[in-house]
Amino acid sequence: MVRISKQAERRSVSRRRPSPPAKKTGARKENLPLGFKVHENGVAGPLAATLFIPKIK
Repeated sequence: MVRISKQAERRSVSRRRPSPPAKKTGARKENLPLGFKVHENGVAGPLAATLFIPKIK
């Protein structure tokens, strides 16, 4: 049997303590009853049919 130096013994020891497995995380499914996110329009009423609002990139 070979004698291990104190420094070699310290190097072989892991500094992180073992911990129990963490609870899994990730993307959560959103509760969308209509299947999409509802948002308010910029213009409402009869004017909304005639007004064109372009998408801004």
